[in-house]
Amino acid sequence: MADKNGYTKYEHSWHIHLIGACKIIFSVLLFMLLLPAISFTSEKPEIEYEGLSITLNVAGIGGQEVSAVFRGKDAFLSVVDVFNFLKIRNVPSPTLDTISGFFIDTKAIFIIDKPNNRITYREKVFAMEPNDLISTETGLYLKTDYFGKIFGLDCTFNFHSLSVSLNTDLDLPLIREMKRELMRRNLASLYKEKIADSTIHRSFPLFKIGMADWSVTAQQQKLGVSNTRLNLKIGAMIAGGETNLLLNYNSAEPFQLRKQYYLWRYANNDLRALRQVMVGNIAPQATSSIYSPVVGVQLTNTPTTYRRSFGSYTLRDFTEPGWMVELYVNNVLVNYVKADASGFFTFEIPLIYGKSDIKLRFFGPWGEEQSREQSFSIPLNFLPKNELEYTVSAGTVEDGLNSRFSRASFNYGLDRRLTLGGGIEYLSSVAIGNYMPFVNVSLTLFSNLLFSGEYTHGVRYKGLLSCRLPSNLQLELNYIRYKKGQTAIRYNYQEERKAILTMPFRLKNFNAFPMFSITQIIMPETRITNVQLLLSCMVSGVSTNLTTYELSAGQAHPYIYSILSQTFRFPAKFVFKHQVQYNYNSSKITSVRGELEKQILDRGFMSLSYEKYLNDRTSYIGVGLRYNFSFAQTAFSARKGRNSSVSTVQSARGSLLYDSETNYLGFNNRTSVGKGMLIILPFLDLNGNGRREKEEPKVDGLKIRIEGGRINYNPLDTTIHVFDLEPYTDYYIEIDHSSFDNIAWQIKNHTLKVGIDPNHSRLIDIPVVVMGEASGMVCLKDDKGKHGLGRITVNFYRNDSIFVGHTFTESDGYFSYLGLAPGSYTVRPDTIQLRKIKMVAYPGYLPVNILGIKDGDIVDGLEFVFETIKKDTSKATSVIMPARPEEKKNFIPESRRHVIQVAASYKEQINTEAFLLIHHLDSPLIEFHENGWFKYGVGDFSSFDEAATRLNEFRKKYHVADAFPKTINAKIIQMIPPIQDFTGKVSFKIELGSFRKPMDNIQQKKMFSNMTVWIDSIGGSYHYLTGNYSSYFEAEDTCRLLRGKGISPSAYVVVYVGNDRIGPIATKGQQFKIREKLNLILKGRL
Repeated sequence: MADKNGYTKYEHSWHIHLIGACKIIFSVLLFMLLLPAISFTSEKPEIEYEGLSITLNVAGIGGQEVSAVFRGKDAFLSVVDVFNFLKIRNVPSPTLDTISGFFIDTKAIFIIDKPNNRITYREKVFAMEPNDLISTETGLYLKTDYFGKIFGLDCTFNFHSLSVSLNTDLDLPLIREMKRELMRRNLASLYKEKIADSTIHRSFPLFKIGMADWSVTAQQQKLGVSNTRLNLKIGAMIAGGETNLLLNYNSAEPFQLRKQYYLWRYANNDLRALRQVMVGNIAPQATSSIYSPVVGVQLTNTPTTYRRSFGSYTLRDFTEPGWMVELYVNNVLVNYVKADASGFFTFEIPLIYGKSDIKLRFFGPWGEEQSREQSFSIPLNFLPKNELEYTVSAGTVEDGLNSRFSRASFNYGLDRRLTLGGGIEYLSSVAIGNYMPFVNVSLTLFSNLLFSGEYTHGVRYKGLLSCRLPSNLQLELNYIRYKKGQTAIRYNYQEERKAILTMPFRLKNFNAFPMFSITQIIMPETRITNVQLLLSCMVSGVSTNLTTYELSAGQAHPYIYSILSQTFRFPAKFVFKHQVQYNYNSSKITSVRGELEKQILDRGFMSLSYEKYLNDRTSYIGVGLRYNFSFAQTAFSARKGRNSSVSTVQSARGSLLYDSETNYLGFNNRTSVGKGMLIILPFLDLNGNGRREKEEPKVDGLKIRIEGGRINYNPLDTTIHVFDLEPYTDYYIEIDHSSFDNIAWQIKNHTLKVGIDPNHSRLIDIPVVVMGEASGMVCLKDDKGKHGLGRITVNFYRNDSIFVGHTFTESDGYFSYLGLAPGSYTVRPDTIQLRKIKMVAYPGYLPVNILGIKDGDIVDGLEFVFETIKKDTSKATSVIMPARPEEKKNFIPESRRHVIQVAASYKEQINTEAFLLIHHLDSPLIEFHENGWFKYGVGDFSSFDEAATRLNEFRKKYHVADAFPKTINAKIIQMIPPIQDFTGKVSFKIELGSFRKPMDNIQQKKMFSNMTVWIDSIGGSYHYLTGNYSSYFEAEDTCRLLRGKGISPSAYVVVYVGNDRIGPIATKGQQFKIREKLNLILKGRL
């Protein structure tokens, strides 16, 4: 048994040893197999990158500074910065390692996922290399190649200029927004007005010539008539009114005074009884047929401004194919559209209260401008309740008979929905009934149903009914009936009937405007009917217009034909247009036309056209050349017919602008008469009096924004010219805060409201004040000697009494304040703070004199020495020092307590110690619970009114802008005493940037100028920091200044406890919510 048992025991041990040996051998083999991989991994170098801001240039939009990191010659752009600039929806995760959103279309969802190194876009997954997507504590950075591969944003990185060029064919939200930006701003201005820092009203000069338009057209025809036409339009201001004089000359006709134009117009919207006076060639707005100029006087109280809109009216017309059409209502641009391939366009004109001047301006596809303007009359005229408008006109008609004309009309807003009007018209040349009284009414039946009617005694009555349904279908009915035998209107119509039906719609890649209209004219002997069916659409970038006409008169067979027009755009800036006309009566094509246009150079255009008329078998070939110089538009064309000689036309047009005050003479290739111009001249206001003087130099680098006009920066004389401003309109000029590199150069008024005079260039001086800086030390003198004292408030006063500003000392006692205009000041420590800390300052104040010098005066070496007030001194104040944070106790208050609530209401308790730390509260923080919310207050006032009186003081002192007085009627949970011993432990610093490699002194000086910086090495990264603030808000103010001046666009505030870094407070100026911010600061460490 023993042997058997022994044998069995031996056999069991043998198996154990065999298994153990196998494990050892397997482990050795596995280690040998993995050794190369382990060795390779350990030798793989760490990927290093550096952070910096670069310029992102988007074609057709402009540039923007975005954050980027670099590895070698590869650039990685901040996804959030790029998408925010392009207005693409993106939401970073709380950990900043994932970004989600949608790209243009809400269905095009994307997720950029760093933990899994992939991008999901339109349900497709794009796997990425680990080093193609970089995550930092400030955001997520994507390699430039992937913006193009995945999102169609082709990025080209230029290492030498540190810029990225972005090109795309996508209709980005930013591009869409820019196209509508001007219209949106104008429409928004109807409801609210910006607040300007300074207002510059119209000047109404006595006499000033400022603008002139000119044009020359010469036509030659072999074996035919040749002629030359000259036009000169002069614009001036005489006796405070707009004066326009137009001279026309034609070599084929004698000079005639009746073909010249002249008008003086005085407009002042501040005068309610009489706002406009016009003398010269007036617009009669007559019911009678007047085809000759009327010379006379017109008076009205109608303002020139664009008033609040309440509906819309549809306007339809034709111009040149592909031209842009701008809509102006009372000289204000409110919309613009592009005509289709046949020249058809439509507008939804906002209906506004009162009489409106509707004008259209036309611009060619390559920037050329057509000088003609068309004015339209809207049959609907509404006024606000109890408002009266009138227009009175009188003059002589230059019709060879010197007919006398006069008209007086008024409109009164009886109700918001109902306006009544009436008046009388007189024309001496009318044979029967030359006195014509009339009445009119405009009525809103429903929100989408408008009616307008008019009755003129002895002439006609007419009505219009307009209905728009929510589906965008619109029906318009017009009816006019003329009195038999009337002679005021020079045609023998008895009735006019017209119906128009439209329903524009838009699909994904297709938008169309269909229109059906029928017009019928009833005459004594016949009836004329015109039916039109129009379809204007845009399909995949091809503009198409198909219009069918049917014309019939009496019992004759109707004449039916269609015209098809299309425009195609090809690469290399080729544009092809064609037009075909088809006759249904003869069942054949009657005419064809084609034109090929090509842009040459930057401002030149060449075209080749061919026309053929199949009925008479004639054809024409033409060639054209246009070039737009900066001072003029020029054109040449030649046309040759099959059986006719060659005809040629040459033309040139432009305008001149003159300012006598600055001796400026400029040229423009657009019309300028009737418009206004601004000349902005920034200068160094060395003495700070706000007026430009001879010894004060001009300043280069000022940047402005204005809604409308064209801005031209002149680097030679540092002036800024703004052209093409609409008259009688107030423009807002916004001045860029970060225009100058010198931070001592500052501008007081950043938003200016300027009234524009027509035909007048207005000089606006922009004083750039050179701010001085004062700095020094605050020291505490005690038994150990003198040492710096932090968190002391230092106030600055002008002329000893006018408060200018304040600053705080840093932890070493140093203080500095930039923002002192030239003059005398007094610097003194805050007396309230001195009493609270029971100290006295020597000296009590210091005088400072800031000189007006170009680079800004610096006064340093100021010193205040603080000493503690002895207990036995008569100056001592009895102050009970609050307990430390760890000594806080529960407290039940009296029934009522008046405080100032200094924080929002919370469902959960906040970190009160952190709140005390950030806001530097020197009074106990009261925590109470009311209606299910935790609330926090400061102070113990005798009444609610006393708390309200001290409100502004508390808001400013503790940086709590949303504080408000509060009466506590609830249980007080606890009273937390202020923290007294954190000075020197907690500090706020500004991080300028982080890099994988440290910079040398040259790189550091180039990037951070002469700023005092130090380096904190964390986890292999080198963080460059500046400043050492005991106040978070002071650090954030300085950080905002550094970002605004472009010194460090990505700077943000970080918190340190001693030498231990806690984390960032804000990134790029966006603060965390209070609770998140507080938890970030302390993290349980205090």
